[in-house]
Amino acid sequence: MRFSVWPSTTNSWEDLLELAQFADDGFWHSVYVADHFMSAGDEPGRTTDWLEATAVVAALATATSRIRLAHLVLSMTFRHPAVLANVAATIDRISNGRFTLGLGAGWQETEHRQYGLALGTPKERVDRFAEGLTIISGLLTDETTTFDGRYYQLTGALCEPKPVQSPLPLLVGGTGPRMLRLIARHAHGWNQWSAPGGFGERSAALDLACETEGRDPAAVWRSTQAVIIVTDSPEAEAAAKSAAESMPQPVVYGPPARIAEAAQTWREEGVDEVIVPDLGMPRGPARLDAYRALAEAFSPLA
Repeated sequence: MRFSVWPSTTNSWEDLLELAQFADDGFWHSVYVADHFMSAGDEPGRTTDWLEATAVVAALATATSRIRLAHLVLSMTFRHPAVLANVAATIDRISNGRFTLGLGAGWQETEHRQYGLALGTPKERVDRFAEGLTIISGLLTDETTTFDGRYYQLTGALCEPKPVQSPLPLLVGGTGPRMLRLIARHAHGWNQWSAPGGFGERSAALDLACETEGRDPAAVWRSTQAVIIVTDSPEAEAAAKSAAESMPQPVVYGPPARIAEAAQTWREEGVDEVIVPDLGMPRGPARLDAYRALAEAFSPLA
């Protein structure tokens, strides 16, 4: 089982870099970065200040040497798939083959409305995403790519140089039936948020999608995350319980040993990789201490 970190790009660059270099120096497998330009509730005078995701990962590629780098996940609606393919190939070369291309169909309405980007209905998002996946796969592997779709058109398109890795690993986030079929057809990895004990149902649906596509389900590695809150006292436990009740995401909280027990439950459900966001982690010097304590607790599972 693998364990990875997910620093928020609402952190300062210095804090983000600190966690990435800490992870690069030891136990952790990958650093993940989300792709947003703003939070849903941002307004003038009250912003969360997201750093741009592709620039962040390119910079991390020059500041690390071992750890893998990925987005969780790049929205197909923000960048043309030809741009995404060129970004991916470039970051893979900068990192000397340590990049995983994470992609999703897009979801946050605020960013699309403010920037005049088409989001569309759920069906339109998946239709667009399917075209984009086909284009990216072609550009990253074939000499030229020609495509005539509803959303995208390419004629004899080049994408050079190619990535170091062949094929470049592709991670897709999504849980709906059509997305799972696309994952089964194109992806090397799949991600979903889940609580321990709640991963298996959609994972079984992915197995069926893989079988329909004539693909071994074991060929798609599986990752998940929840908000992780490390506690070390009854007071911290009570505060974590209160925070968990107000969060929309799944939350796992407790001492490191209890969080490791949750990871064991995930492993029994078929999870290959647990990602630890820093959303619920302490700020300041205590943040790295919490990650160290988790690494020690997770080590028997790795």
